[in-house]
Amino acid sequence: MLRRVLIAAVAVAVGAALAAAPAGAAQAAEPTASTTATGYDVSYPQCDIALPTRGDIAVVGVNAGTGTTTNPCLAEQLAWGDAAAPDGTPRRADVYVNTANPGHLGDWWPSADLTRSGVPVMNPEGRCAGAEDAACAYVYGFSIATDDLQARGVTAASDRTWWLDVETMNSWSWNRQANLSAVEGMAAAIRGAGGDVGVYSALRQWDLIVGDATPSVPLAGMPSWIAGATTRAGALANCAAVPLTPGGRVVMVQWVEQGVDHDIACGVGVVGTRPAIDGTAVAGGRLAVDAGAWGPSTVAFDYAWSRNGVPIETAIGASYDPTDADIGAAIAVTVTGSRLGAPPLSMTSAPVVVATAVVAPTSTPAPSPSPTSESAADGAR
Repeated sequence: MLRRVLIAAVAVAVGAALAAAPAGAAQAAEPTASTTATGYDVSYPQCDIALPTRGDIAVVGVNAGTGTTTNPCLAEQLAWGDAAAPDGTPRRADVYVNTANPGHLGDWWPSADLTRSGVPVMNPEGRCAGAEDAACAYVYGFSIATDDLQARGVTAASDRTWWLDVETMNSWSWNRQANLSAVEGMAAAIRGAGGDVGVYSALRQWDLIVGDATPSVPLAGMPSWIAGATTRAGALANCAAVPLTPGGRVVMVQWVEQGVDHDIACGVGVVGTRPAIDGTAVAGGRLAVDAGAWGPSTVAFDYAWSRNGVPIETAIGASYDPTDADIGAAIAVTVTGSRLGAPPLSMTSAPVVVATAVVAPTSTPAPSPSPTSESAADGAR
């Protein structure tokens, strides 16, 4: 099997304290900061070792090396992968399953358009009559994926992303179109059950197994997870590789370091710029957050205001009203953007110093001239 295990989460956060400045004062343009999702995947080779701390990415192998077997510690590893985020946000691990096209050398091969348990299969490749062709390969793939969905113990199967592990270590035919049909049969079964599907392979291995076979509908637009690199830089270079499926894109890559397979997403998790504070920095005034530019559109925000670097416990909204206790203090706000499956990004504004509210002096109106004076003035004209 293609060896894999995931890494620790890495969050990239940028934000340095600047000299205190009045609220609304012009600030130099801040560079954009971002986070990238990273993690581990585990399977039966890790059954007897301590698992790493779950990262942003977690993938669990369903099988024990071949498509008709079960990972003996699947339940424990799914519990590891399904652990909630530190803030309590629920998470689901992805899973990966072995693919193959063994023909009559396998422990089961279809003789009709029926799964191993006798469920009919709608076969886009024609009619399976027991031959080692594309039609029977499709039924084989559909059947072993159905077992993966229903008989291995994968909980919440429809809520997960399923990666189809295509590697030369499993059994394949010289007929590349039939090999592709087996993969497509698996994809169709998983999608039919409501799961999302992607393809995992090394570029060279995918070419040897599938090559120039013509993909049909089940694989169109499917995301790719690329293995085969030995360094992080080499893995990131694979983000620019041609996707394994037409219309798809490379969403995750892998590299091996010190016997551990590391995975990193090809897209950023959260992107943001340093926030600023708008408003009037006086006791009794109001300060508001100008968050700047953040993305993608699914980012959720949390706010934390501080006084001289110490958090103000109740100040967790997008605005803050300074009080007399803040006079002379430096007030700053930290904006944290987060989205499911990615590290959060926290950025802190430049502080502003709160002043005493200035009370405008009351002016004394000039006395109005008396009628007598006005009459006297008129008589003098």
